[in-house]
Amino acid sequence: MPLLPKFCIRLVSNLVSNMGLIPNEIINQVIERSDIVEIIGNYTALKKAGRNFKALCPFHNEKTPSFVVNPDKQIFHCFGCGVGGNALGFLMRQEHLEFPEAVRFLANKLGIVVPEDQSTVPSPSRQLREEILKVNALAAAFFHDILLTSHEPDVKGARDYLKGRGVNLETVKKFQLGFAPNEWDALLKYLKSKGISEELIHSAGLIIAREEKRGFYDRFRNRIVFPILDIQSRFVAFGARTMQDSEGAKYINSPETAVYTKGQHMFGLQLTKNAVGKLDRIIVVEGYMDMIMPYIHGVENIAASLGTALTPEQIRLIRRYTPNVVMLFDTDTAGQSAIVRSLDLLIDEGMNVRVATLAQDADPDSFIRQQGVEAFHARIDSAQSILDFKFNWLGSQYDPVTVEGKSKIAQELLGTIARFKSEVSKYELTKALAQKLNIPEGVLLKQAGQVKSQQASFKAPEPEVEIKVSASASAGQELLLALFLKDPAWVRSGRENIGPEDFPDGLVRQVVDVIWSLADEKNDWSTNDLLVRLNDEAAQSLVTKFISVDDGKLGDPALVFQDCIGKIRKEKQKKARGHLMEAIRQAEALKDTEKLDQLREQFNQLLK
Repeated sequence: MPLLPKFCIRLVSNLVSNMGLIPNEIINQVIERSDIVEIIGNYTALKKAGRNFKALCPFHNEKTPSFVVNPDKQIFHCFGCGVGGNALGFLMRQEHLEFPEAVRFLANKLGIVVPEDQSTVPSPSRQLREEILKVNALAAAFFHDILLTSHEPDVKGARDYLKGRGVNLETVKKFQLGFAPNEWDALLKYLKSKGISEELIHSAGLIIAREEKRGFYDRFRNRIVFPILDIQSRFVAFGARTMQDSEGAKYINSPETAVYTKGQHMFGLQLTKNAVGKLDRIIVVEGYMDMIMPYIHGVENIAASLGTALTPEQIRLIRRYTPNVVMLFDTDTAGQSAIVRSLDLLIDEGMNVRVATLAQDADPDSFIRQQGVEAFHARIDSAQSILDFKFNWLGSQYDPVTVEGKSKIAQELLGTIARFKSEVSKYELTKALAQKLNIPEGVLLKQAGQVKSQQASFKAPEPEVEIKVSASASAGQELLLALFLKDPAWVRSGRENIGPEDFPDGLVRQVVDVIWSLADEKNDWSTNDLLVRLNDEAAQSLVTKFISVDDGKLGDPALVFQDCIGKIRKEKQKKARGHLMEAIRQAEALKDTEKLDQLREQFNQLLK
């Protein structure tokens, strides 16, 4: 059952009592009907690897997949950062849920009814998030219904505007587009009629407090509304566009709330994440229409950055599905500058990046409507490397013919090249830059070394995230535990020869104690039976680590078992002899002859 993260380590029984009792048969039903591959596949792109699936770990930065999902055991384990667990444990970590919340979250998706309990009281922060999500869903439905059904002139004008931009009814429904009426409090009145308090509506960012008198007014008025959904298709925020560019800001957006932080979401990714994973590439554009128009023309691996340069959080969200990114922003100065600001961050996160460009003054929306999807794909396929794009961009800022211009371009690009983790990549890119600038390689390589030295002086090393078995755990103990986890039949043989006290390492001992307890209760116990008893993240990760190891790496189980038992017995005898020798020394010091004779007899028996 669940992996309990460090931020909520506690016994499952305590979790259940604190959060509301869920019957065991419901929990078992949720686990039995869950498909861990399908669940984790909603968050990161899984690729078949033999009987298992592999992916880039969603919990730490890596370039080579070390995250393994075992569909037979219904567990996951990352050999990079060490985390592991089952489907519920994954959801707890990914969605920041506590155990009962994860059960209800998954039960809802499976159509399993969880009986409500009067003692079920979510934390205040969790309750606020849930309430805001409900308010946002009501607001989205309100805006959407107005756009579809209202006969007001402003709304008809919005429909005509969208139609003129190539947005048909199917697209309106697909993206749940809406319209905010040209009234001060239309949404406010509607939500209050549904029993929603002004305080909660304000917390959702949908209304603004009046400055000079009491009360509130709608944030979005007389604008086309673009709902922003998170990766789980929940309404977290809104963007709204005016139809007349002369009426203030072209776009206004929701403020940050308990469910929305700017720079943590990608517009449209909830619709395209599967295609992004399947095609192993994402096209990143700027705005709503830049994403919508290519998508409805068949470009399915696309998402928008919501009008900003990419943030580390957005890049990590993308990395769940693919490490390959094509940046396609507007050709104006702002768009190109946003790409430049994104490039170094993308490199830092280990992404493979190329940059596509369109005709001057074109954006993805207008380009695909005017020139078609084939021309669009051609531009994507001919995307430039980071070096080529940034060299051309810097060439428009500095004169690459002059000494000063060459120096500026070299300094900027060497700073970018230094961010690559591969020394081979750094070397080859530096050579290519030398050719572009017509500078001897040796000169540029020398300067590259200076840049690297400067960066090392202020860039702190990233902490390694790793979970290891304590150094006190012998190889024999670990191998024996691995056998117990691979086949519970070895537990019966193990109990005839050793006990939990023969595992001095605290982490291994904790797991063995639970295995012994399970063996007392039933002959046929499962991995989930074991995980539900463990209340420590490291112990659960240790379990998934050994279960995920290929059987072939353990060798002949019978020989391994005998060898491990022998090593544990020898270690036990060695410690016993040590304790007796210390006791004998103490008896000699006290001149306790009777005690000394007893201890020497015990020592002689131990040597036989």
